[in-house]
Amino acid sequence: MMPLPQSLLLLLTVAALLLAPVGLWAQPQTTQPGLDRTAAPLFQELAALKGIAAPGPPPPILVKTRPEIRRYIEQELDRRYSPARVESERKGMVAWGLIPRDFDLRRLFVDLVNEQIAAYYDPLRKVMVLGDWLAPEEQQVVLLHELVHALQDRQVSLDTFVTPTPGRGDQVLARQALMEGEAVALSFDVLLRTQGTELSALPDLETIRATIGAGLVGQAANAAPKFLRDLLLFPYLEGLNFAYEFRKQQPWSAISTLYGDPPRSTAQILHPEKRLKARQDPIPIALPDMTPLIPAGKPAADDELGEFGLGAVVGLHLGEPAGRRIAAGWRGDRYRVWEDDAGRFILVYHLVMDSPRTANAFALAYTTIMEKRHPAVARRGMPGRDGATVSWLEGPRGFLVEKRGAEVLVLEQVPAATTDRMREAVWRGRGVVLPKP
Repeated sequence: MMPLPQSLLLLLTVAALLLAPVGLWAQPQTTQPGLDRTAAPLFQELAALKGIAAPGPPPPILVKTRPEIRRYIEQELDRRYSPARVESERKGMVAWGLIPRDFDLRRLFVDLVNEQIAAYYDPLRKVMVLGDWLAPEEQQVVLLHELVHALQDRQVSLDTFVTPTPGRGDQVLARQALMEGEAVALSFDVLLRTQGTELSALPDLETIRATIGAGLVGQAANAAPKFLRDLLLFPYLEGLNFAYEFRKQQPWSAISTLYGDPPRSTAQILHPEKRLKARQDPIPIALPDMTPLIPAGKPAADDELGEFGLGAVVGLHLGEPAGRRIAAGWRGDRYRVWEDDAGRFILVYHLVMDSPRTANAFALAYTTIMEKRHPAVARRGMPGRDGATVSWLEGPRGFLVEKRGAEVLVLEQVPAATTDRMREAVWRGRGVVLPKP
């Protein structure tokens, strides 16, 4: 198994790093004729399932040692992402409470990827790379997965498809889930066909999902915060379910159409009917420039949580079932983080839910979460006159949860003197088209 990390942006980009390496190899490479012979019939079988009549030969296969792969990961991470970019992503996660304040994110990326990686497909060099520690029976399994990526790349540029877009972390995670979900599903389909059945004939995926979840083991995986482990597994677990639901409706040959018009949110991956049936695209959210209202704050992060991220934030404090239930009403969001001179994170979050009822459920939940995240303000909330606003004060810092219809605004640790102006700036400048009641 090869988890390709994703994040509220940097984890996403590590996946792109492994899918699209462009640097020079540190050591001379050799292909493996025996592996090439193994790959050829598998490649043809997968191509037939995908409806590709003339796929050509499979990519060459290279073998690398774990130290070689680790050096390459470090070089590529340093080349593609500056220390400032890594730090911005780290601060965004810290601001939401998803990782500890002093967590070394870069080191985790290198350790975790190096620990988990077994193979990958390089769409720029058009080769597959396998770890030299794999046993022969393991080689065939990982080859199946990477050969699907090679076929995907012959239909659409994978390098372009998963290129991370700043501020669109949820969208890129959804694309990764489509790509990895198809690869996992097709791999299992080939294996199941040797037993006289196929993926779409299975009543459910619980056994397969449990197998995938159990594959994330090791010292680095055990040391990673739960959010990051869940994030690593999301493209495989939820992407597999999305591909499974697709296959029950259409043949594998039709899945290529999704790469031209892919899922646009993790909500569409978590609820395949929102993309495959009654389509429900995310509502775009834009936050106004509030820098003049936060004179002591330095911009730290700007992104979207999506349904997956929202569920993780709520679940962290209220439990996973509550997180999944409340986040299921997600329609669109945007957050921005600043860091003040004292190292505190100022957070502005604008969320649109699918109805006033689900917005109210989130607002009530986050009122509880606010007091869990900031114990000094617990039991000091001041309800607004309409009952849809709760605010808190702690010295010069203001906190607020406000619901208006299907929308919710969250402010944390903002300058108390400008709280009202900030909230009005958001409501005035939001410019969103709200869902019908």
